[in-house]
Amino acid sequence: MRIVAGFAIGAQFLGLPGTSIAETKDIYAQYFSGADGGKPCYACIYDDAHLKAHPMQTVRRLEIDFDKTFGDTDRPNSASYFEIGISFMLRHSKKWNGDSAYCKTAKGYFDCYLDADDGLIHLTPQGGALRLTVINRGGVDAKSDQIRLEGEGDEDSVGFGAPNSDDLVFDLPHADRKFCDAASKE
Repeated sequence: MRIVAGFAIGAQFLGLPGTSIAETKDIYAQYFSGADGGKPCYACIYDDAHLKAHPMQTVRRLEIDFDKTFGDTDRPNSASYFEIGISFMLRHSKKWNGDSAYCKTAKGYFDCYLDADDGLIHLTPQGGALRLTVINRGGVDAKSDQIRLEGEGDEDSVGFGAPNSDDLVFDLPHADRKFCDAASKE
């Protein structure tokens, strides 16, 4: 399933109109392939005081990770197609939930599609950090969580990013790789 999804999504990455090859390689190298030896981590952690002040926010922790040696077996990571990991922990849980996302460099940001049609995000460089923006996919589910990871049963499915929630934009500063590695192991 993963290879099929990667192939279908990869077909969308063939062109980058309005963006020069140099521009796409520069931000890709700065934030992913050339950062921290090609293994950067970006993360945010919200404490109880923040969550109390933002009752419409369901995300407690969120991380994005990249490893230049890991990815689709059909083609190597590049500015026009690369794979990241995304993991999050919800407000009332201590469990990490994670997935892969397939990204391309667009004009000044990264356009990412979560595996198995689990959602869309944009990652926009902000100094040394990345701003994650949840994209509303519209359609029948436009009013529900836009990032949805399917579990083994309906009760195991989790997500975030409902319209009008406080879960639509996150600033992810550069973090210690140990944080992302710990999230990936759970």
